[in-house]
Formats: sequence, C-alpha cells, structure tokens
Amino acid sequence: MNSGVPRQSESLPSVDLDAPPEAVWAAVTEPEQVARWFGTLSAPLRTGLDNRLDFGDGDFFTLRPTRIEPPVSLSYEWRFLGIEDPALVEWTLTPRAGGGTRVVVRHLEADGSATTRPELLDGWRDFLSRLVRYLSSGSSSRYLLRDSIDGSVTLPAGSFRPLREPELFGWLPVAIDGFVPRWFFIIDDEGPRRFAIGDWRLTPDVGLSCRIEIPGADRPTACSVSARGGASGLRLDFVHEGWTRLGLPDRSSTLLRRRFAATWIASLRSARDLAGSPAGPAGPPGGAA
Repeated sequence: MNSGVPRQSESLPSVDLDAPPEAVWAAVTEPEQVARWFGTLSAPLRTGLDNRLDFGDGDFFTLRPTRIEPPVSLSYEWRFLGIEDPALVEWTLTPRAGGGTRVVVRHLEADGSATTRPELLDGWRDFLSRLVRYLSSGSSSRYLLRDSIDGSVTLPAGSFRPLREPELFGWLPVAIDGFVPRWFFIIDDEGPRRFAIGDWRLTPDVGLSCRIEIPGADRPTACSVSARGGASGLRLDFVHEGWTRLGLPDRSSTLLRRRFAATWIASLRSARDLAGSPAGPAGPPGGAA
C-alpha cells in the first residue's frame, strides 16, 4: 500500500496517508507503535503528565501532553535534551475526501511563533517520512544513530560570558596542560574517561572549535560551540559531529555517543547554573567537570 510522500503545505510539515485517521492516531500515540518509527515513550500519553521520548543514542525529548483529542488533535510541550527552551508541537489529523488522512505538524517556539528554522523543518519531514514507511510496511523505520550531538541552552542575562576564559573552564569539562587545553572528560555512572583535544580555537565571546580524538576510530570527532544574544538572554549552542564515521562497531559508537551526550547536557546545565549564580564562576582555569 502506498501511504503517500511527505510534502510541505503552508510552510508546515505535512503528509497525505492512505490509512484512516484511527490507524494514524494509533501510530502517533500508542507507545508500541511510536517506538517503531519515532522514539521510545516512557509511558502512555496522558494530558498533564510528564513523559520522555528517547531515541536510544543519547538524544531525547522531555514532554508533557497539553491536549489529546482522538483521532483528531494531539499537542505536547517538549524540550530537547530536557534543557532547550520549550516548544509546542501540534499534530492535526484530517480525513481526506475519498479516504485516508492528512497529517499536519506545527512546531511553535516559546514565543508562540511557528518555527522557520530549516533544521527543524527538515527534521519533521524526515520523521514524517519514517511514519509513512512504517504505515506502508509495518516494519521499523527508526534511525539507529544520528551523526551529530547538538543542543542549546538559554542563559539568564547578566555578566557571565561562557566563551571567555576563565569562565569557559567552569562549565566545559576540559583540562589544560600548561596553557593549552589537552583533554575532554566524560564523567558518569560508568566512571571518568578522558579524550585528547586537538585544533583548539577560541574566539572569546563568539565561538570555539576543536576536535576530540576517539581511540581506535578512523577519524576524530569535531566540536563547535557558539554564543549569540537573544530577546530572553544569551543562547549557547553546541554541535559535536562525526559519530557515524568512527569506523567502530555500532554498539561502541552508540555507547560513546550516549556518554558524550550526557556530558554535554550536564555541561550546559552547569553553564546555566553559573550564569544564574550571583557569585559567578569559581575556580582557576584547568578544571575538569
């Protein structure tokens, strides 16, 4: 059965499906089916109750449904990695003349405006294409490992500058050998581990880039961090890419990606805490997380 192809309508990700609204509703709400094309829900969706959508590679959304009206409308507020600014996701299912269902997704930013960020629109088109494949075949269409770990956090307005020394070393888990950053640390319930840093380039208050070596990998991973002002404060963004190009067994790459994702999340939370602390950052350069 051909369930259709994703297409954009009025700048909103949408798709026309041959499946009836009841079948599509089940695919986007029932945990067993959502896990086949999207991510793993921690519990059935219930209005007002916190939930988590986990992708298995370190990426996840924390979410809270705000409206559940089967088989027509589903809305939830979510935060990527549990730290990004909240956004509202609205699913609308409309019966098509002659059968089938039109699905439209609206991703509203914290200020209520519909998102225009290309990466988010592309992401939703990809997810809808996976929904199409799942409903067409009944087979899993989830991705196994995303190449980039990325995220952001909005810091309270104030004097804290996360991309300036020594403030940088108060939240980023980096150790200095002499005057040059040499090691990136991950510390979690599996214990500490350090990774060599190369090509460290810092433009104070603007951006940071470096590579992080993974032992046994075909090539290093690449990191970049940037800061930019906004209406609600300073936005700190990071991208850490190269996870599908390591040349390591899939399980090893996935486990490492999870640990690095957890470390980046903890680091951004530290930056947010430091930005909100009246005392500001403490400690000399060279600290590790």
